[in-house]
Amino acid sequence: MLKKKLTGILLFLIFLSIIQSTFSQSKNSFTVVYNNLSFETDLQSDWGFAAWIEIGKKVILFDTGTKSKILQQNLKKLKFNPEVVSAIVISHEHYDHTGGLETMLEKVQPGTHVYLPNNFDEKLLTKFENLIFEFNEGFAKIADNIWVSNLFQNMENRILEQALIIEKNNEIIVITGCAHPGIVEMCTKIKEYFPRKKIELVTGGFHLRGMSVNKVKEISDQLKLLAIEKVAPSHCTGQQSIDVFKEEWKDNYVTLNLGDSYKF
Repeated sequence: MLKKKLTGILLFLIFLSIIQSTFSQSKNSFTVVYNNLSFETDLQSDWGFAAWIEIGKKVILFDTGTKSKILQQNLKKLKFNPEVVSAIVISHEHYDHTGGLETMLEKVQPGTHVYLPNNFDEKLLTKFENLIFEFNEGFAKIADNIWVSNLFQNMENRILEQALIIEKNNEIIVITGCAHPGIVEMCTKIKEYFPRKKIELVTGGFHLRGMSVNKVKEISDQLKLLAIEKVAPSHCTGQQSIDVFKEEWKDNYVTLNLGDSYKF
């Protein structure tokens, strides 16, 4: 009798654990809140990029678009409250990723962490002394299952850029701002740092606008060689290049325009 009761309790605990795990996983997602690419949305599109990431009890804002007014309007329409942001990550210093930063810094709670490339303007440090600014150079874990990447550099115009990495059990998701140093180069280095993890998705700006179709196909092939499962190019990738990825990746191409979400 006691054995049956213990078995019943054990089965119930296993069932409860599965339900809790499923519920927790279903809440993990990221949403594109600023983008020049949009389709059938009442959000305002504009040149730039920002993504709202929810994982567990943490909320991370990756980049802030070009105009603070548009970012705040889009967040309001999506019912995303800036005050709950746990951390802000800026990929690089270009205006279309930092334009909404100062307003966000005014809205977040004291003690919020802000992760910046190490060439960023340090004037913010004195203006927002109640926030914690961290200048990244290497790979850094900023929350459970959330990393910022090594600081990549475009040697031609000296642009420093970091990506955001979401770590799962056996896979990772990579979000880029513009990938100025090269999307293949960035993914290669990230994969080297996480050698046992498969890249489930790469999304964000791929910086391929104006590039020839043949060159884009070459880059697409190189990403496939990295065993990347899915791609969702956006922002500065360019429509012609996006069309190439759609054709080359077929069912493994994911559309992530303004207002679109990806659950993981």
